[in-house]
Amino acid sequence: MVNRIGRKAQAPAVPVAVVLGGISGIDPRDWNACAAGHGPFLSHAYLLAAEESGLAGPANGWTPMHLTARDPAGRIVGAAPLYLRDRSTDEHWPDQPWVDGYQAAGGRYFPKLVMAVPYAPVSGPRLLLRAGAAPAVADALIGAMRSLAQAYEFSSIHVDFPDETDRARFEAAGWLTRHAVDYEWRNDGYRDFGDFTASLSKRRRDALLWERRKVLASGVRFRDVPGSRVGETDVALFLGLLDDLHARRATPQPLTAGFVLRLCAALGDAVTLTFAEAGGVAVGTLLAVEGNGRLYVRNWGAREEAKLVHFETCYHRTIERAIARGLDGVDGGRGGPHKLARGFRPKLVHACHWFRHTNMHRAVAEGLGLYNARVLAILAREQARSPFRQPADGGGGDTRLHGATGDATLPA
Repeated sequence: MVNRIGRKAQAPAVPVAVVLGGISGIDPRDWNACAAGHGPFLSHAYLLAAEESGLAGPANGWTPMHLTARDPAGRIVGAAPLYLRDRSTDEHWPDQPWVDGYQAAGGRYFPKLVMAVPYAPVSGPRLLLRAGAAPAVADALIGAMRSLAQAYEFSSIHVDFPDETDRARFEAAGWLTRHAVDYEWRNDGYRDFGDFTASLSKRRRDALLWERRKVLASGVRFRDVPGSRVGETDVALFLGLLDDLHARRATPQPLTAGFVLRLCAALGDAVTLTFAEAGGVAVGTLLAVEGNGRLYVRNWGAREEAKLVHFETCYHRTIERAIARGLDGVDGGRGGPHKLARGFRPKLVHACHWFRHTNMHRAVAEGLGLYNARVLAILAREQARSPFRQPADGGGGDTRLHGATGDATLPA
C-alpha cells in the first residue's frame, strides 16, 4: 500500500510516497539502486529478512513506513528506511528521560518515528539517493517525515547512526544531534596479523599475543560456517549460546531462528557463523557479516564469561580475516573500551532528533549541549590512550586502558 504525501507548491517539487506494509512493497532493484555501495544492512534483502521473519514487525513494535521519492519520469531516485514505533526496545539510543518528560507534561511520547536499520547499529546514509539524484531529493525526504509527524501528531522523529553527510543535512534542517563513541579497526595496509601487531606498543603487543597463546593452549578450536551452509542445527546452537549469555546478563535476546535462516539465505557467504569449541562442545559463537569492504562484528553468545575466547573470536580472528581478505576495516559494534587495547580505534557516531513540540525541542537541545561535551571528552581520552606505537616513546605507548566508557548520562 502506498500513500502519497501532498506538498505545497515549491521548486523543485519532489513527490514522496509512504510505502505501508513493508519493504516487500518496493522493487528490490529500485531500493538497491538507491542503497548501492552502502553495506549489507541497508540492502533490500536484509530489511526483507528482518521484516518477513517478524523481527522488525508490528508484534515487536516495528511498523514499516518506508519513504520513496520519484523524479518527473516516475523513477525512484530516493528512499529511506522508516518505522513507526510504539516502544523503544531493541534500539541503541536510550530515550527514557524523554518518555518521562512527555508524561510529566501530560503528553504522549509514543508512537514515534524512527529512521533506522533494525538490529544493526551500523553508521551509514539514511537518506538513500540514487546516483545522480538532485540534493532536493534528500530535502524532500526530510520534509516528508516532518509532514507525517505533524499530520498524525507523532511526538518526535529519530534518525539512528546517520553518516556525516546525512548528519549535516539534518542539522541544516534544524534537527538536534546526539553523539556516542564506538570502535572500529582500520586496515593500514597490513601484510598479515604479525605486521599489525608490530604496529602496537610492546606492552600491548605482548598482552595480545599472550591472549592468543592462552586460548590455543586451552584447547579451544574454531569452526566457521559460511552462510550458504548454515542449517537449522547451526542456528539452534547459535541461538542457544546467545540465549545463555543474555540470560546471565538479564537482557533480552531478540534474534529468532526464522530471521537468522532468512539472513543466511539472503546474504549467503557474506554471513559467517563461528563456533568456539572446547572438547567438541561449543562454548562461544559469533555472527559476522562482510560487505562494502568491511567486516561487521554483530552477535556474540557464550555459555560462560570466557573473556579470552571472546577477544579471540570477536576481535583477533576478525582482524586476521580482514587482513587476509584485503578489507578496509572491522566494525566492532556498539561501545566497548576493551576493544581499544586490541587495536580498535574510537570513533564518533550520531543520532539526530526532531520534536514536534517546540518546548521539548528546546529543552532537549539544552541538555544535549552538556551531554555531547561529555562524549567529546570521552573520545579525546580514548584517542589519547592509543595502543599503537608512539614515535616519541620508542614503542612503549600509554596502555592504561581501564576506566573509560563510551556512555554518558542522557539529557532530560
